[in-house]
Amino acid sequence: MGVSNKVMEALRAGILLNERVTTLIDKVDRMDHDIRHMNDRLIRLETLVEVAKMQQTQIDKQKN
Repeated sequence: MGVSNKVMEALRAGILLNERVTTLIDKVDRMDHDIRHMNDRLIRLETLVEVAKMQQTQIDKQKN
């Protein structure tokens, strides 16, 4: 294998590595978006549960 072949192989490996890193960055960005969306939904659910608990507490107080 000549020097030029080694250089070409190194360039190919670098390009392939760059493509893989770009793909991983895209996947991480999508995962970040999904996690933030799930976090927002979880906050809404927690709020709903807290409101329901407060309402139940008020109903229990009114019965007594």
